[in-house]
Amino acid sequence: MVYINFTLFNFLYQDELLSTFSRYANDFEYTPDGIFRRSMPPFCSGCGAKMTYNGYNTYTKKGLGSVKIGRYFCPQCGKSLEEDRSFWEDLKKDFLGVMNQIYQRMRALGISYQGISSILELIFPQGKDTIYRAFNDTVDSTEIPQVEDIHIVHYDEQHPKKGRTQKYRLTLLDGISTKVIAEELLDEKDPETIKGFLGRHLDPNKRTFIVTDLYSSYPGVFEEFFGDNLVHQLCLLHLNKLIVQDFPKKPTIEQLQTMYQLLNIFYNREQELEVLEAMVRKEQEKKPGNAKEYNAWLTKARSVFRAFVYELKLKRRRGKRNLEQRPYLEAMEIFKGLMDEIDSFDTKVQKRLRKIEKNWDRFTAFYFVQGAPATNNPIENYYSTSLKTHRKRQFRSNEGIENQMKLSRMKQAGMLEGCKRTLLEVFSRFRPFLAPG
Repeated sequence: MVYINFTLFNFLYQDELLSTFSRYANDFEYTPDGIFRRSMPPFCSGCGAKMTYNGYNTYTKKGLGSVKIGRYFCPQCGKSLEEDRSFWEDLKKDFLGVMNQIYQRMRALGISYQGISSILELIFPQGKDTIYRAFNDTVDSTEIPQVEDIHIVHYDEQHPKKGRTQKYRLTLLDGISTKVIAEELLDEKDPETIKGFLGRHLDPNKRTFIVTDLYSSYPGVFEEFFGDNLVHQLCLLHLNKLIVQDFPKKPTIEQLQTMYQLLNIFYNREQELEVLEAMVRKEQEKKPGNAKEYNAWLTKARSVFRAFVYELKLKRRRGKRNLEQRPYLEAMEIFKGLMDEIDSFDTKVQKRLRKIEKNWDRFTAFYFVQGAPATNNPIENYYSTSLKTHRKRQFRSNEGIENQMKLSRMKQAGMLEGCKRTLLEVFSRFRPFLAPG
């Protein structure tokens, strides 16, 4: 154990000092002047002569404190030596490690770098550029544990009838091969029936990514069955269908614009919105005038817009392209913009936005599991070919985007949860070094 020469100042911090120097043998000392060095100078590694004390070097970390590290000098060969200061580097590393966790958690909550800097002014002042660099470095160097052997599964139901008797067809489809795992024709589809069906064909102890439609009881049923092994994705195709159903069959152009603003969250609908923006300006000119002329114009405008949308769809088909999926950060920013304006929308739109907000993690789960689907299309396609006569009821820079996505994966991997050491705990170890000796 290091021999500590306590003074009136550092006597208060004996626990911190003893903890800091616990790795060193008893041939070290912490002097009354606050110098860390050997109690007896070492022998020179060059000539073997006994060295002498030669003052100290001071190392400072702004805002945390400073430490004096002893030096030695060889009178025979003139060689200089500085004592080991790894304890000081470890103290700084521990403190900055907790600071990096703070940056990560704040960024995961969507707080800007300037916002983090403003908050830290009350704790440990850091500039936004410093935070930005530290955040990028730590996220870039973080290794995320890979989810091994995750099972991707599609789940859905059909409601065929046997004569006049309602039946329920429950189906599980493998997300990779799109082959049927299991399906059964049952008399009920209550939560216990669904859990019984799952229990006969899936292992609740295996990490499972499951895609379903937006039926309200599914989150509770699947969470109860899989527990922490569940990654639940709500089908974006079903979400878009519900968004369309929230609007009249013959909407105004302004209503169409609002509809496509919602459809634009997870899929790129900028071309449609650009056309609608020009049409809305024209509608605002026509609406105050003659009602008959306005209705005639509106009918023609809807027809023109639908033809434009259909042409875009044909163009994608010719190019064998799907509708462009938005990156996670873009989707989040667009949704945040809509939520900022939520009071300007009608009641149905507000209700839909709040439902998306409530289930945001389930609408965006596919971003964080490699190869995972965002929709339940494979099982819908299977149903349409296997039971055609059936009628059923019917979410800045490239580096910033990549880091945001990685941060989200870290969050999902549980790397941002729990607290091994608080900032106060690591800071307390610097207290003996806030003033000399």
